[in-house]
Amino acid sequence: MRKRRTTWMILLAILATAGAGSYWYFTSQAQAAEVAEPEVQTTTVRRGGITVAATGAGSVIPAEEISLSFGTAGVLSEILVAVGDRVSAGDVLAWVDDADAQEALTSARLQLEQTRMQTDGTATSVGLSYDDISVAQAQLNLDSARSALDDLLNWTADPDEIARLEASLAAAQASYDASRGQNAADGNSIAVSAIGVEQAERDLTDAQAAYDTAYDPARAWELGDARRGPQLEAERERADAALLRAQESLRVAQLNYGSTVARTSNSSMLSAQVSLLSAQQSLTDSQAGPGNDELAAAERAVRQAELTLQQAQLNRESHVLSLEAAQISVAQAEEAVAGTVLTAPIAGTVMAINGGVGESAPSGFIVLADLAQPMLEIFLDEADLNMIGHNYRVDVNFDALPEQTFSGHVVQIDPELTVSGGVSVVRALVQLDDSSFAKPQSLPVGMNATVDVISGQTTNALLVPVEALREISAGSYAVFIVVDGELELRPVNVGLMDFTFAEILSGLEQGDLVTTGIVETQ
Repeated sequence: MRKRRTTWMILLAILATAGAGSYWYFTSQAQAAEVAEPEVQTTTVRRGGITVAATGAGSVIPAEEISLSFGTAGVLSEILVAVGDRVSAGDVLAWVDDADAQEALTSARLQLEQTRMQTDGTATSVGLSYDDISVAQAQLNLDSARSALDDLLNWTADPDEIARLEASLAAAQASYDASRGQNAADGNSIAVSAIGVEQAERDLTDAQAAYDTAYDPARAWELGDARRGPQLEAERERADAALLRAQESLRVAQLNYGSTVARTSNSSMLSAQVSLLSAQQSLTDSQAGPGNDELAAAERAVRQAELTLQQAQLNRESHVLSLEAAQISVAQAEEAVAGTVLTAPIAGTVMAINGGVGESAPSGFIVLADLAQPMLEIFLDEADLNMIGHNYRVDVNFDALPEQTFSGHVVQIDPELTVSGGVSVVRALVQLDDSSFAKPQSLPVGMNATVDVISGQTTNALLVPVEALREISAGSYAVFIVVDGELELRPVNVGLMDFTFAEILSGLEQGDLVTTGIVETQ
């Protein structure tokens, strides 16, 4: 409603102006005019095309440029490419010495196999891991301890067992009684043997004294004497023989004593007494059942077996983690070995090689660029920011190829302005269309160009000069159309517009006559 009212107000103002102009015309005819009134110009609505573009500068850059480094540090052993070579993805470019990496990998694999045997049964020849055996053994021990505790807790007296133990006690008592009579006779034999040992010990003491006298260091001088020397040597020989006989006699006496004691011990009253006491205790135990100490010991045994089983299970869990760590170590070692080989991740051209054989491989050793799909880095004045967008068409003219026009489209626009030479500019990337130039034409990196970013284009559209437009409100336009010699204000929808023409989307027809004010147009 407001737009329509505004339109009528403008129309009334124009009519009032026209009326005033008519009054001025007729009055001016009555007087001598000194200056002729400018003539209102008209033009015909026609069909044509409009291209709206922003002009900027650009240069060729690689579609992708990457700096390649070895995954593993080392000394360069071989370089297989040179600057300018074209390579395919996966091609080997260079090597570094891999001796240390291979050794580390071998060690990691051995450690992995040992760790697997600890917890993975498939890694052993018997099909069981050490952890399997430990857990199974701990489980068996726990089952046995629980069974023993259950037997004690559920104990009942066994009449047959008691009868058997009573018979054993009676036999032990009879044996003890018999041994008491034998004990006196055995005692005499042992006493005689003991006397023999004592006599042999005294003889050995005498022989030792004679030996010590013969070998007294203070008598060493006698050996140099012609008369005493032979006497001392004979004395020493007699002492040696006597000492040896005394030692042997003592051993014989001791053996004889031991044999007598042993014969006596087999049937001694002591042995019979021990048997008697043991039989009495067994009978008492069989009648009384397990005591508190025995039950406590059995319960402790069960608890100990439970802890041992839990420890074995925890060890298994720990060894699983160790296995994972060993697997990670192998993976890292394999990655380190792979890192001694530098391969091309993409197809491209070698732009730079920073190092030589025998040197330590630096970071960014090889620079590889994809030149198969030419790209342009372009810059536009920030005032043209609204003239560029993704996939906008771009016409490109290289300074070195003035006779050719290339085409492309915008693939990237930086989200912030770039300062170049103290001026804020819009930076964007343009991908050249393969169809716009003949392969294998080469566009060197850094090649300069002038670009036109096409922000809008139309063909076979209704066109009027921009001077014919009257802006009614922001974004709304009208034109004065001549109808039967009279001016008629007609609202129009405007499309593309450059500095010369405007596209009329609706409101006019081809051939309509519109005014352009006093501006003459073609």
